[in-house]
Amino acid sequence: MKMRKIGLRVAFALALLISAYAIVQFIVFSPKSAGMVKLHLLDAEFSYKMWVPFLYLHVVGSAIALAVGPLLFSTRLQAKSMRLHRRLGKLYVLSIGVGGGAGIYLAFESLGGLMSQAGFLALDILWLTSTYFGYKRIRQKRIEQHREWMLRSYALTFAGVTLRFWVALLGMLTIPLENFSQFELLLEDFNRMYRFDAWLCWVPNLIVVEWYIRRQRKSRAHKRFAFAA
Repeated sequence: MKMRKIGLRVAFALALLISAYAIVQFIVFSPKSAGMVKLHLLDAEFSYKMWVPFLYLHVVGSAIALAVGPLLFSTRLQAKSMRLHRRLGKLYVLSIGVGGGAGIYLAFESLGGLMSQAGFLALDILWLTSTYFGYKRIRQKRIEQHREWMLRSYALTFAGVTLRFWVALLGMLTIPLENFSQFELLLEDFNRMYRFDAWLCWVPNLIVVEWYIRRQRKSRAHKRFAFAA
């Protein structure tokens, strides 16, 4: 139990760190200073002016969702102020509506070709869908199902963190060091790697959360059975 709490605190700290980084990198500074955007700009046909407003919406929405999400799972906060929990929940849903909606457009413009575009499109659709079901279940007063759907939703929100982990790891393992100083060579290597990143950033997250949800269901079933006996 102690190790699980430590793991959750580390994960939530990373979420806050990436949330702050995204705001500073893309909102405070120019998106053109980001390495991934520089790779986009190597394509003369890339429509930056049309793309960047969607990037801003996606970054702000995702950053808010990453930062707010951990608070929603705090039993201490729920016990202290359910009204605040509901308000934060509405903010979380709204931010994903904005970030996920913009993400659908960005998915079609992502580096890596069709494979990465399909991966990010699937992520955004599932992100919006799981959040919708989480909101719908609490409106129906189905609390356990609400919690399960919101766990799935935040696992997909956390793709903003795990994407950067996989980019760094696969980049170090697959891209020759000398190519990092030559953007033209780096683009080809990055595109090849990004096809896998687009799926690795969220599929393992969802698998882990589904395992956890099913484990919790079994635990609750055993407790009900023991109580009935």
